Amino acid sequence: MNAFLYEHRSVITKFFEVLCAVSGTWYLRKTKNEKLKIFVYYLWLTVIVETLGVYKTFLQDNYDYSWFIAWKNSVFCQNTWLYNIYSFLGVGLLGIFYSDLLHSKTYKLIIRSIVIIYAVFSMIYYTYTDAFFVMGLPFDNILASVIVSIYVILYFVELMNSDFILQYYKLPSFYISVALLLWNLCTTPLFIYNSYFTPFNTEFVNFRLLLLLYINIFTYSCISFGFWYSLKKSKK
Repeated sequence: MNAFLYEHRSVITKFFEVLCAVSGTWYLRKTKNEKLKIFVYYLWLTVIVETLGVYKTFLQDNYDYSWFIAWKNSVFCQNTWLYNIYSFLGVGLLGIFYSDLLHSKTYKLIIRSIVIIYAVFSMIYYTYTDAFFVMGLPFDNILASVIVSIYVILYFVELMNSDFILQYYKLPSFYISVALLLWNLCTTPLFIYNSYFTPFNTEFVNFRLLLLLYINIFTYSCISFGFWYSLKKSKK
């Protein structure tokens, strides 16, 4: 089973990503919930980036075309720049999503401040270094996980102090937040030990890739279920 999942992990992951994005789009069409629109955009952004990002594998071939050789020898030979843009937009879109979702002015201010600080820091860092096409921000994965976790925790605090706590199971935002928090809590340790992710540590590489696959399957399944179940409850 693990061998099958490992061999087809890319296709399996993309299937659940697309399923999640389609589920969110279907939910929007049925409910017209404007507050979830930004998050659905984020889901489709993930699908697009993950699809475009495979060009790195394509460049491992050796085609005797001038345009291909020029592309392979350019700064775009790695897809690092694409995922740097994705990280930047992801933190911003999720920040806007939770800022619109929350009612507390203090919480809104905290989230907006985090987004602005992250955006300014990112632009300064990439402007004054040559890292944009080579690497991400220092501790970028951990930093993004901490930021998104703060968004989610603020959401849960407000939810527990509101009347909506009695109907939390009807809110798609609840399932989204549970999935995002668990994803970040589970993957952060893997990012901390990122230096061990080398071709020589085959056991760790295989373990990391399989664990990420399981986490992604759970995350996208949880969000998809949230859209479906919330839509079902809203019809009653």
